[in-house]
Amino acid sequence: MTGGVWIASYVALWIAVVVLGVAVVALLRQIGVLHARVRPMGVHFGGEGPERHAPAPLPERFAFDAADVTLLAFTSPTCEICHSLLPGLRALRRDEKGLALELIDHGPSTLEVFSAYAVTGTPYVVAVDRAGIVQARGVANTLDQVEEMLDEVRTDLAPTAPETSVDDTHG
Repeated sequence: MTGGVWIASYVALWIAVVVLGVAVVALLRQIGVLHARVRPMGVHFGGEGPERHAPAPLPERFAFDAADVTLLAFTSPTCEICHSLLPGLRALRRDEKGLALELIDHGPSTLEVFSAYAVTGTPYVVAVDRAGIVQARGVANTLDQVEEMLDEVRTDLAPTAPETSVDDTHG
């Protein structure tokens, strides 16, 4: 082979590397756009857990009337997501006014609670209002999902402002 063929193949390979590099950057940008569109939208509900807008099971075990919203966080000692979520949940309890947090770690002493709330996987969260009514529930893999759920619950529980009528006859 002559030197010209080697140079041509070398140039062609570098052109291919540059084209592939541009394609990778374009795909990474699209992944970022996709992630922004499907950002966490609250917890994921898969049909498990207590009924929404029904009385929470085992009301004698939790002091639901002590806070506007009580967040029951079901965790497991072997759940890595739970371990990464716990510091954020504790900070949320500390920083959020009107929020009580009950951490329920899976074990022999909590099997009754897991069963009563029909929790089959962790991390699972249940938001209960002051009256002991389940307002939201589902699997939460990130703190953003928990915060989104709490925002929705607080919006639902917020008292609506009375409508004011305008009297046009005062003339």
